[in-house]
Amino acid sequence: MAPAPRFSPEEQERLILLAAVTAIEESSLLDFSMSAIAKLASLSMGSVYKFVQCKEDVLIALATKMYQERRRVFKQVLSLPLTTPERIIAISLLDFSKVRMYSFDDQLESIVNTRAIMKRSSTRWLNSMIEGCQTCDGTFKSFLQAAADSGELISGERDIEEINLSSWALAVGYFYTVRLHHNRSKEQEVIDEECLPALEPDNVHIRSLQRLINTFDWQVKVSKEDITKTCECLVKHGLR
Repeated sequence: MAPAPRFSPEEQERLILLAAVTAIEESSLLDFSMSAIAKLASLSMGSVYKFVQCKEDVLIALATKMYQERRRVFKQVLSLPLTTPERIIAISLLDFSKVRMYSFDDQLESIVNTRAIMKRSSTRWLNSMIEGCQTCDGTFKSFLQAAADSGELISGERDIEEINLSSWALAVGYFYTVRLHHNRSKEQEVIDEECLPALEPDNVHIRSLQRLINTFDWQVKVSKEDITKTCECLVKHGLR
């Protein structure tokens, strides 16, 4: 009788992904090797390749876990005892470390969403990542749908897609610009993006987001005092 494997499939997955994070941090998202992952995980190359078939699979698998964690935190924010407009703004007022899974989250997200990486990854992992992204997006749309159904969003379903697209586009664009400026100002130094502070209530992005949200037809629009209250709520729930 063959000996039982040392680790269950779930444990092997955990070890491989932990090793992948270390391998990437010790090199880069482009330069890590599968052999380094096997060595760090104390597994054979065969065991690693049963789980991930190539480096692209490794990146996609890590991104899948990242999106799952992001959805967990966003669901927590979207269930806070705040109005719907306040909760939309709360997402940008989060402590950034609460939604970060790896030190290289932002670079990872940029890489895995390129056609070259997706084309080379296996169907299993690509489908898992796409499902994770769609679930994140679906969570936010369901949240807006609930506001429309309750009458809090007076215009109803008509504005859901526009609120979803415009608020996310504003947030993504702002944070991309800030990180780009931050990286350039540090020149060749290693950047720890977790050092970026949580946004203050009077930050230009928060003011812009407030102005955008208030263009839609809500029962109650967002005031400066509401944004301060939102910050306090995030602190109370350990999210800021």
